Amino acid sequence: MTDVGRVVEVVAYDPAWPERFAAARRRLVAALPTAVSIEHIGSTSIPGMAAKPIVDIQAVVPEVEAVLADLRPLEQLGYVYRPLVFPDDDQHLFFPRDTAGRRTEHLHVFGVTSPVPAENQLFRAYLAADTGAARRYEAAKRQAAERHPDSRARYGAAKEEAMGQLMAEARLWGSSAG
Repeated sequence: MTDVGRVVEVVAYDPAWPERFAAARRRLVAALPTAVSIEHIGSTSIPGMAAKPIVDIQAVVPEVEAVLADLRPLEQLGYVYRPLVFPDDDQHLFFPRDTAGRRTEHLHVFGVTSPVPAENQLFRAYLAADTGAARRYEAAKRQAAERHPDSRARYGAAKEEAMGQLMAEARLWGSSAG
C-alpha cells in the first residue's frame, strides 16, 4: 500500500514501463523536432529492476538554448522546466511531468556536447548485462527510499555512493567490452 506522504517509493518492475516510454517518445518527437535522440534511461529501462515508477527520458538536442527559447511545446505536454535542479551543468535541462497529481516522467534534455548521455547509456547497458550489479543497485535504491521516503534530494544523495561504485564498474566493463 502506498503511503500518501511518500514522494519516493521503489516498486517492483512494471512491464508497462517500456510502453509508457514509447508513448512519451511519440509525444516528444513533435515537441523536440531537432532531437538527435530520445531514449529510455534510468532504472525503469532495465527489465526486471525495481524502481521509482517514474520513467526517465533522455533527449539530446543540437542546442539546449533553442529548447529554452521556446518551452511551449514541452509545456503543452505537461513538462515543467526546473532550472535549478542541475545548476552546475548548463547542458542539462530538467522537466518533470505529473499525471493525475503523481510524478510519472523525468525528461532530461542534453546538448550534443554533454558527456552525460553516453554515461547514462553505459550505466544502462551495464546494469542490463550484469544482474548482480543490477541487484546491488536495486538494494541501494530500496534502502535509500526506506530511509528517505519524503525527500527526492536525500534519496538521491543516499544512493550516490552505490551509483559511483557501479559507474566505475560500468566504465571498466565498457572498456573491456571494446
